[in-house]
Amino acid sequence: MDRITKAVERAKKAANQHDVVPIASSEPSGNIVADVREISISKDVLSRHHIILEQKNDAFSHAYKVLRTRIWQQMRSNGWTTMGVTSANPGEGKTLTAINLAISLALMEIKHTVILVDLDLRRPSIHDYFGFWPENGIADYFQAQASIDDVIVDPGIGEFLMLPGNLPLQNSSEIISSARMQRLLRELKARFPSRLIIFDLPPVLLTDDVLALAPSIDAFLFVVEEGGSSANDIVRAVDLLKDVHMLGSVLNKSEHALQRNNY
Repeated sequence: MDRITKAVERAKKAANQHDVVPIASSEPSGNIVADVREISISKDVLSRHHIILEQKNDAFSHAYKVLRTRIWQQMRSNGWTTMGVTSANPGEGKTLTAINLAISLALMEIKHTVILVDLDLRRPSIHDYFGFWPENGIADYFQAQASIDDVIVDPGIGEFLMLPGNLPLQNSSEIISSARMQRLLRELKARFPSRLIIFDLPPVLLTDDVLALAPSIDAFLFVVEEGGSSANDIVRAVDLLKDVHMLGSVLNKSEHALQRNNY
């Protein structure tokens, strides 16, 4: 049994053990988390990192509006509430895609909370895009040194919340397959009855984290960089994801989108 198969088996076993780490009945329910830390975000920083806050009449905003509508329709029609965003290799734009998609969904005129979780544990970077350093990150949660209340932050963008990372964790596949990961999922679902959880995941070909988490996530979005992702790597990555619900793929850094905007 290879390491990928072992990781998937560990995840399935953890997902089936619903009584391993019960959530205390005293924890808050509903769509409010006690003492969510609000952070001040610089619009200049967000603009430099290509984060879209306003629905402008340009190719980038239009592309994310189309993407969010298609994602929302698929998630709602299937009753799905969790999705992962990944790619074949690093540097193909999966994190920025996850951020902009989460924000775009959170700004829709629909009563739901969108929670973005940084699960690229070896290379957490969501906080860099927002220009701040989390005092407590997802690594602290997994090491039982912080609660969700300590980690979750509100950047003041519609119904958007995030659980950022800070310090890298090298034993990521073991953490992904742990009971603590299952507890995180159950806590988020219990605290936010109306929610969509988006996980920024590592590249498929870099670690076995995505496959280890696959049994616990409803669907996946695959990001491809135009001119960057090799056909061989895309085929290999898609083959590894053949048993998951695939929402579709996003062609990132596409010149065709800019050309269509001139129509």
